[in-house]
Amino acid sequence: MSIDSRSPIARLTGASLRHPWRFVLGALALAIAGGYLSSKLEIRSSFEELLPSDVPSVREIKTLIRRVGGDGTVFVVVEALDGPGGLSAAQRLARKLAADYRALGPGVIRSVEADITPIASWYQDHWPLFLDLGELERGRDDLVHAIGEAKSKALFGLGLDEEDSKPISVEELRKTPLLDPSKPLPREQVAERFARYKDGFMVAPDGRSVLVVVRPAGTSLAVSQARELLDRMRQVADRHESELRDYHLRVGFAGSFPVFVAEYEAIINDVFSTFGLCVSIILLSLVLFYRDVRSTLALGASVLAAVAVTFGLTRLVIGYLNTQTAFLGAIVVGNGINYGLIYLARVSQLRQRAASLEVAVQEGAAVAARATLLAALGTSVSFGTLVVAANRGFRHFGFIGGIGMVLCWAFTFALVPALLALMERVRPLPPRAVRRVRHWDVPRLRRAFARPRLIVAVFAVLTVASVALFVHRLPHAMELNLDNLTNDIKGNDVLKRDQSLANDALGKSSSSVLALLPSREVADGYCDAIRERQKDPRWKELIEGCETVSSVLPRDQEKKLAVLRDIVARLSPRVLSRLPPEEARRARIVREQLASQGPVAADDAPPSLLDRFRERDGTVGRIAVVTARAGAHIELAPNLRAFAAGVRGVEVAGRKYDASGESVVFSDLLSNIEREGPLTTLVSFLCVCLLVVFFIRHLRGSLLVIGTLAVGVILMGGVASALRVKINFFNFVVYPITFGIAVDYGANVLARMRARRTILPALSEVGPAVVLCNWTSVVGYGSLLFSLNRALRSFGWYAMAGEVTTLLTALLLLPALLLSFPNAMGGQGPRMRPGRDDSAGHRSSPRKPGQGEAMASASGQGDGRSNAS
Repeated sequence: MSIDSRSPIARLTGASLRHPWRFVLGALALAIAGGYLSSKLEIRSSFEELLPSDVPSVREIKTLIRRVGGDGTVFVVVEALDGPGGLSAAQRLARKLAADYRALGPGVIRSVEADITPIASWYQDHWPLFLDLGELERGRDDLVHAIGEAKSKALFGLGLDEEDSKPISVEELRKTPLLDPSKPLPREQVAERFARYKDGFMVAPDGRSVLVVVRPAGTSLAVSQARELLDRMRQVADRHESELRDYHLRVGFAGSFPVFVAEYEAIINDVFSTFGLCVSIILLSLVLFYRDVRSTLALGASVLAAVAVTFGLTRLVIGYLNTQTAFLGAIVVGNGINYGLIYLARVSQLRQRAASLEVAVQEGAAVAARATLLAALGTSVSFGTLVVAANRGFRHFGFIGGIGMVLCWAFTFALVPALLALMERVRPLPPRAVRRVRHWDVPRLRRAFARPRLIVAVFAVLTVASVALFVHRLPHAMELNLDNLTNDIKGNDVLKRDQSLANDALGKSSSSVLALLPSREVADGYCDAIRERQKDPRWKELIEGCETVSSVLPRDQEKKLAVLRDIVARLSPRVLSRLPPEEARRARIVREQLASQGPVAADDAPPSLLDRFRERDGTVGRIAVVTARAGAHIELAPNLRAFAAGVRGVEVAGRKYDASGESVVFSDLLSNIEREGPLTTLVSFLCVCLLVVFFIRHLRGSLLVIGTLAVGVILMGGVASALRVKINFFNFVVYPITFGIAVDYGANVLARMRARRTILPALSEVGPAVVLCNWTSVVGYGSLLFSLNRALRSFGWYAMAGEVTTLLTALLLLPALLLSFPNAMGGQGPRMRPGRDDSAGHRSSPRKPGQGEAMASASGQGDGRSNAS
C-alpha cells in the first residue's frame, strides 16, 4: 500500500515509532497530572447542581445557604437496647445530648429539639396571645349578645347593672366557644396537640427510642462540612460511653446530613468499582478477541491515559462532578476504546500477512484514522450538543463525554504505535505469529440473508409498531414518581433503620420549603397569602401550613393585650355570680388565664422555637416556612409541581415572592428536561447527519446510514416503552448520544462494503469487530446498573437497549437493504454483489496486502471498523 508520508496521521505514527520513549513519557506525565487533578474532583449530588445557576429556585437556594445555612437536619436516635423498659434512661440521655449540641454554639448548630415540654408549656401559658385579633373581637361580640348588654359595643360586654338580676341565657352563652363547657378549654386543646409526645419526647411507636432533632448552621451541600459536623456530633455522643454501656443504650444518626454523606461515599465506591469492573471486562474481551496480550495492553494504557486527562481537564474547567457525570469514566472507556479496536484489527490483519510492525502500524493508521475520526467526531458532536443546553447536568455531561471521545482517538493513534514499538524491542514477535482475527462464515450469512426483502419488511413492521407503542405510552413516558430517581443507600442497614425510626418518631411531614423575605411584616404577609391559597382546591390537600416567627412571638401584641385587659375588667365577680355554676367555673379559669398575659419577647421563648427563624447574622423574623401535608405525596411529579406553584409568585404589598428548597428545585429540573430534552436530541441528530454526509460524500449512502440509525433509535424507544423504562432527567441524554455512538456501526459496515464491492464477504469481515465495539459500549453502560442512583440504572437499561437495536439495524437491515436495492450503494465502479464464499473472505485474484483499502482510503471511503478482519 502506498502511504502518503506527508499526511498528519503518517507523520504522527512515524514520530511515535521513531521516538517511542518520548511519547510514552509524555503520555505518562499527562496521565499522572490528569490523575492528580481527578483525585481532587468532588461529587455534588444535590439537584440544584443540574440546573442553570440563573434559575430562580437555584438563586434562592444560594441565598438560603448564604443567609441561613440551609435547611438540613440531623436526626439523633437514642435507643434502649433492652426495650421499652429502658425508655426513661434514653430520655435522660437525649436531654443531655441536646444540651451538649446547643453548647457547640450558634455557628455550628441552629436549633435542637428534644424535650418538647418547654414548647408545650409556652403555647399553653400564652394561648390568648395566639388568638387571631379578628377572632377575639368576634368572640367578644358573641358574648355581648349572649348576656344582652346592648350598651356594650366593646370587648366582652359582660358588665351588668348591679340591680339587674336577670340570668344570662345558657343557650346563648354556649354560642361563645371560650365559655362553652361542652368544648375543651384552650389550654386543654393545646395539650391535645402535644399528647402524642410521651413525657414530652418524640418517641417512636416501638416505645424504645427517642428522637433529637438537630438543625445545623451549615449546609449539607458540601460533603466535607457535613462529614466534619457528623464527626463532632459522634464525638459528643462518645463522651457518654459509660452511660451508654451501663444502661444498654445506642446512639444513631439519620436525617439529610448523614444520608448525604452515606450517598456520597456509596457513589465514590460505585464509581471506582464500576469503572474497575468495566475496564476489566473490556480488556478481557480484547484478549479473547485478539488473542494478543500486547495489543490489549497498548490499547488499554492509551485509553486509560486519555480518561485520566479527560477528568483532569474536568477539574480545571468545571471543578466537580455531579451524580450524572460521576459514572462517565466507564462510558468513555466503553466507547472510546472502539477506535483502537478498528486500528489494531487492521494492524493484526497486516501482521498476519507477514508485514513488519512498522508497515502494519503505518498502513493500519492510514486506513483506520479517517473512518474512526468520523466515529470520534460523531460521538463527540452528539455529546457536544448537550453543551448548548441550559441544564448544567447536560452541559457537564456533554463536555466530559465530548472531549473524552476526541482524547481517546488522539491517544490511540499517538501512543499505541510507541507502546507496540517498545514491546517489539523487548521481545520481537514474528509477523506470522500474530493470530488471525475471526470472520463470520459467509455461507451461513448467505442463508441468513436468503430473503432480504423479508428482513426489510420485518424491520418495517417493528418500526411502525415501535412508533405506535411509543406514541401510545408518550403521556406516561416521563418518570413522575421521584422516589424512582433517588439514591439507594447500599449496605447501610443501620442508617436506613435509624431513618425509619426518626420518621416514625417525628410523626409529621419533614418536607418543607423556605421563603426568605425582606422583613417580618412581609414574612407574615407571605404566610397570610399562603393560608388563603390553602382554601383553593389545588393546594388544599398539599399545603399543611405556613409559619413565621409570629407563630412563636405573636403579632399585634399591644392590641391583643388591650382587648384582654378589657375582657378581664368586664368579667367582674358580680357578672360571674350570675352565671350557672358550670359556666361560672369555666369563665373564672378563662379570666385568670387572660389576666396573666403580658408582652413576650425573643428572650422569653424556647430557643428551639426561635432558632428555626434565625439567620446566620442573628436576624430573626424574615423567614417563612411552608410545610407539605404528610399525605401530599409530593414525590409524584403532578403534586410536586402543584406544591411548587403554590409557594411561588406569592404577592405581598404589590411584590411577588418565592419559596425555595429541594422540592422546588426538583420541579424546575423536570420542567427544564421537558423543554430542553427534545431540542438537544434534534440538534444532535442534525449534527450527526451533517457529519455522515460530509464523510461519506454520497447522498444515497448517507441516507442509508442515517435511515438505519433512525430505525435503530426508534426501535430503542419501542423496546423501552414495552419494558416500561421511563424517561427521566438522567436517561434523556441517551437519545442524543446514541445518535453519535451508533452511527459508527452502520457507517463502518457500509464503508467496508464499498471498499470490497461486496456485501456478505465484507459483512463477514467487519461484523465481528462491530459486535466487539458494540460489546464494549454495552459493558460501559452496563456498569450503570450497579449505581446506587435509580435514575442512572434506568439510563443503563435504556442505553443498552439502544446499543442492541442500532447494532441489529447495522448488521441486518443495512445489508438487507443493499441486497434488496443494490443501486442504493451508489458510487462509481462495478455494481455491489453479494460476493462468493472463500475462506479468506476476499476475492481469490491475487493482490497486494491492503490494495482494496488503499483504493478506499484514497477515495475518501476509509472503512474503519471494516478493517477489523
